[in-house]
Amino acid sequence: MLYTELTSSAQKEALDRFKAKGFPTNKWEEWKYASLKSWNDKDLDWSPAALNEISSANLLTQNGNTSFKGALPAGVEFISFDAFMAANPAIAAKWEQRLPILDQNSLYDLNTALVVNTQVLWVKAGVSVDQAITHDFILSAAKASAVQSRLIVYVEENASLTLIERAFTKEGSAEVLSNFVQEIYVNEKANLTYVKEQDLAQNTTHIDHTFITQLSNSQVDLFTFSLNAAYLRNNLHFYSDGENVVSNLNGLYVPGEDQLMDSHTVVDHRKPNSESHELYKGVLLGNSTGVFNGKIFVRPDAQKTNAFQSCKNVLASTRATMNTKPQLEIWADDVKCSHGTTTGQLNEEALFYLRSRGISLGNARTLLLLAFVQEVIDRVTHEETKLRLTDKIISKIQTSLAI
Repeated sequence: MLYTELTSSAQKEALDRFKAKGFPTNKWEEWKYASLKSWNDKDLDWSPAALNEISSANLLTQNGNTSFKGALPAGVEFISFDAFMAANPAIAAKWEQRLPILDQNSLYDLNTALVVNTQVLWVKAGVSVDQAITHDFILSAAKASAVQSRLIVYVEENASLTLIERAFTKEGSAEVLSNFVQEIYVNEKANLTYVKEQDLAQNTTHIDHTFITQLSNSQVDLFTFSLNAAYLRNNLHFYSDGENVVSNLNGLYVPGEDQLMDSHTVVDHRKPNSESHELYKGVLLGNSTGVFNGKIFVRPDAQKTNAFQSCKNVLASTRATMNTKPQLEIWADDVKCSHGTTTGQLNEEALFYLRSRGISLGNARTLLLLAFVQEVIDRVTHEETKLRLTDKIISKIQTSLAI
């Protein structure tokens, strides 16, 4: 797409901001271990061809174009962003005055400039969607390409929704840079469960920005399972903007040979009497690199906040590397907060115990690694997803250990 083809001043301004900053490099503190500088030198197709894949999922995002297949559940609408704003002037007014996203980076601007299909999944007040809505996020290109995708999820008061996302690259695709932005609003007394499964090809670079705003008495349970891709970066932000909010962040990453997985989380407590629980685990195989950077902010008005963060990692190879940086910034004085991170190897005594009972070294290591990650997997209540994730993780570990 050419600069002159951008249709709005907002898009042109966003592109100007991106061009001024460029792709993140390792000179940027927040991208110290995950530079994208090499993309400056690539000849990219910025508008890859549309796809028309067959899928059993309800929601489909194919090279940035999102559609809904089949009948919508009662009380759920799927409409364009412009139509949603036109139908909801009160929401549109709040949208214009919303607080800025923290740590906004150049890729958010790039997405704003070039995305062409922003849709809204809208769950009406009081509606409880019985069946999980499945979302297939598919990438494929004939030549090296950049794909911009954006989805808005709006859950009104007293509503509930479960969303199961599966991101993958179609077999035979050329190299892809995927830049996916999601903005999610969970209103008073609403509930959202969201499971992300990222299983992309080795020639895919995927950056996922998920920004979630919660209002009073709402709860969000979010799971991020990062299984495959050459480069995976998750920017996950929670904005707790009401009282008695519960935010549960669960993450599991299993990078293998020549893979980098980077999890950056922000939990911003802005009002009193809320809680957040963050549990991230990683198993690093081959020569992989892992990054975890988790920030918790507790603002002056956020008294009686409970915020806990834990990141634990196992280096299953002597060639793997893990970089962690937990952070707490607290401006309130009546709170309970903690954070901690560990990185180590498998316990030799446990390995010896299993081997002494006739279990091979490879199977013993697989059993211990699976036991380590099971705490995160078991929190998923959608049984089909839980079984699929378990099978994929076992397969990846066994392949890496050459069992």
